[in-house]
Amino acid sequence: MLADCPGAGHNAFMTQFNATFLTERKTRAARGLDAVLSSSDLVLVMAGTPIGKPGGLDQTYPFLPHPDYYWLTGSRRAYGVSAYTKADGWVDFVLPVTRDEKVWEGGAEVIPGQPVEGLEAWVLAKAPSRVFVLGQPAPGVDHRRNVIEDDEWIVQEAFNSVRRIKDQGEIDLLRSLAVMANAGYTAIKSFIRPGVTERDIQLVYEDAVLRAGAEKMPYESIVGAGTNAAILHAIPTSRVVKRGDLVLVDAGADVSDYCVDITRVFAADGTFSSQQKDIYQMVLKAQEASLALCYRGTEWLDVHRASARVFAEGLKSLNILRGDVDGLLEAGAVSVFFPHGVGHMVGLRVRDVGGKMTRNPRKAYGVRVRVDLPLEENFVMTVEPGVYFIQALLDDADTRSRFKEQINWTEVEKWRGFGGVRLEDDIRITAGVPDNLTAVVPK
Repeated sequence: MLADCPGAGHNAFMTQFNATFLTERKTRAARGLDAVLSSSDLVLVMAGTPIGKPGGLDQTYPFLPHPDYYWLTGSRRAYGVSAYTKADGWVDFVLPVTRDEKVWEGGAEVIPGQPVEGLEAWVLAKAPSRVFVLGQPAPGVDHRRNVIEDDEWIVQEAFNSVRRIKDQGEIDLLRSLAVMANAGYTAIKSFIRPGVTERDIQLVYEDAVLRAGAEKMPYESIVGAGTNAAILHAIPTSRVVKRGDLVLVDAGADVSDYCVDITRVFAADGTFSSQQKDIYQMVLKAQEASLALCYRGTEWLDVHRASARVFAEGLKSLNILRGDVDGLLEAGAVSVFFPHGVGHMVGLRVRDVGGKMTRNPRKAYGVRVRVDLPLEENFVMTVEPGVYFIQALLDDADTRSRFKEQINWTEVEKWRGFGGVRLEDDIRITAGVPDNLTAVVPK
């Protein structure tokens, strides 16, 4: 039945990485898994299956392999499974290319492996005491066996702790993606002006990035003009950029699910007003304070705290916040204007492994961060502090009551139409000076 399924993946083994990188990844993953598995355990890392479009007959959505599987094998083909035991090491199971697939899709390159139809019999013959499933299992099929939740978490975390560390092939690809993204930012820098729409800006950006070599966008490009710049995930609309507007653009570039995630802010008139300059310089200072902590061994919460402190001090100097800076931070008042974590892991997908495996991430000054881990060498993190005047927060009765003493609500009214400023770069963690992979994009 599997052999007749559409959407298995045209040219699905056109990997971005050479065999040396892929072999080393399997070696590193085995080392991590060996520390938590017994000799009778089995791990299955699964690519997943295509999803049919409702009413689309044999049409499917574009297939994206689960990142665990793609990272391990370099294969983008559906239905693949990479199995691991301590005794056998890694054994790959793949979907062979059928004659119909060659006729309709041109065939595909397939990594060496046994036919996936034989997986079930192979597992039965091994008779493992426990079976752990990573990646994306086939719908309606539960391969897990004798697994309790804590053990499942431990095995997944052992795998992810290896995958968080980027190898040189990944780092090189991210640098090249930053160059592609810069083509987009260069194009919109000269394009943004009063009279164009958010949607126009999106189209100019994405056209330039795709022409520069990207395969797609890693997420829906964010473009917010004026008050829309305060919407954290602002989807571009037909809103026209007006004189005096700030325009926030959060967009990247993607090749084979590897991506960069960058944010820059532009003045519609080409020059920031004094009010805009005050916030922009504050955000830039906050980013620099956080970047200075991005080295091996730093707790990610401390990176967030560095930006939050700059904002507490800066907003107090603008008479927006009132009181002792430490008190403002501990009360969480700064989170009304900086309501998100300072960043997240990025690389293989825009939300790379990090936050989901932190079971109970702590809060920092009123914000629950996505990643609650000490930084390790060759992590890649976004550092994206921002200050926003968000209508939903400014008008929230509970917020006004809770922070009636810490926030000068009369002064806030003068900033209601400001929007927001965010600056975001992707940083490789080192033992020393942080490596800004997206520094090619000017601020």
